[in-house]
Amino acid sequence: MISRLFSALAWVSLILAFAVFIVSYANFPEEVLVYINSAGSPEMYLSRNGFFYSALAFGVIINGIGLLARGVVLQTAPSMTQTLNGISFSLIFFNMFFATAVYFVNILNSRENFDYASFGYLIYVTGGLLIVAIIYSVVARMILKK
Repeated sequence: MISRLFSALAWVSLILAFAVFIVSYANFPEEVLVYINSAGSPEMYLSRNGFFYSALAFGVIINGIGLLARGVVLQTAPSMTQTLNGISFSLIFFNMFFATAVYFVNILNSRENFDYASFGYLIYVTGGLLIVAIIYSVVARMILKK
C-alpha cells in the first residue's frame, strides 16, 4: 500500500515538474541565460529551443530510467518494497530538483531585480534531498540482499 502511494507521488511530481517546465518555457527569452559569474555578469547563453529540448530530454531520460527500474524490480521481485520505495523517493526528489532548477533559470531570465541568494538555497536543499534519496535506495537494496 505504501509502495503504491509513493509510486503515485512519483507520477504527481513528474506531472508537476513538467508543468513548471512548460510554464517557465513560455517566459524564456530567445537567448536563455544559464550561467553568471561571481561578479553577476552573464557568462553563458543557450537558445530557447536548445535549452528546452536538452532539459526535456534530460528529464525524460532520468524519469524513464527510474520508471523502467521500478518496473523491472516489480516484475522480478515484487517483495522488495524498500527498493521500490527508494526508486520512487529518488524520482520524487529528482523532479523537485528539476522543477526548482528550471524555475531558478526562469527567475534568472526574468530581468527583475531579484536577490538570488535568497532562492539559491532551494537548489542545495532539493539537490541534497535527491542525494539522500539515492543513497537511501542503494543502502536499502544492500540491506535487503543480506
